[in-house]
Amino acid sequence: MTADQCYHPPVFPSSTGVTGGMSRLRRTAELVVMLAPRELRVRYRQSSLDVAWALISPVVVLIVYGFILTQSFDVKGACAPYLTSAWTGLVIWTFFATAVGGAVTSLIASADLITKVYFPREALPLAMATAALADLAVGMITLLVLMLVQGVSIGIAAVATLLPIAVIVVWSAAISVFVGVLAAFARDTVHGVHLLLRVGFFATPVMYEASFLPSQFAWSADVNPVAVAITGVRTALLCNEWPNWQLLLIQLGAGLAALAAALWYTSRVEPRITDVV
Repeated sequence: MTADQCYHPPVFPSSTGVTGGMSRLRRTAELVVMLAPRELRVRYRQSSLDVAWALISPVVVLIVYGFILTQSFDVKGACAPYLTSAWTGLVIWTFFATAVGGAVTSLIASADLITKVYFPREALPLAMATAALADLAVGMITLLVLMLVQGVSIGIAAVATLLPIAVIVVWSAAISVFVGVLAAFARDTVHGVHLLLRVGFFATPVMYEASFLPSQFAWSADVNPVAVAITGVRTALLCNEWPNWQLLLIQLGAGLAALAAALWYTSRVEPRITDVV
């Protein structure tokens, strides 16, 4: 028996039309629910500290940058002690960087599975983004504890935190799908994404308030969805004020459109993914 006889390429069912699109979304959701816990187990396999690593890395960053910024530049938070404000930014950024950084190699790392079995390819990067929600949940719990320790009261406006959280979740999912698929065709995408994440950490108001940005760069805090999400959480949770609803809704709508575009793009190119991974 020849190699050609042994190999059976995956069959790609049609996903055109409303019925096909809804069926694909349902299969994708089912796979994400199954794959996300698997990604968490793989990430912390044979790790003594387990999920504690979700806190260790950002805490180390907080200590180093917090000391430098408070001692050398006397940076303060607008509505809360600096450590609470900086930790808010780190929690949001860590989720985003973990989701996108893991998703960019998700299809490449699963090449053996992709070439043997058909499934919606977007399920892999979406599973990575979903698994990162565990880090976000742990981070938000520790943020609430830190707020109590530092005497930051929680007001009624805290309920508005859900909207900026939705913004960062949707945008993380959209970017994760896009970079994961793009990396299958262009491996330089992996290096480019990790470089942009390193640069983005400093360009985004993570360890400082958006108000510290120079006036000529103030617009970046409105177009950067991560910055919008961080500022929204700080405003609602730390300042006990209602965030910029209009800006958040625009970002949420743009994120949903970007996610829909990323899913559509994946469905169009997925027959070729098998050949390049």
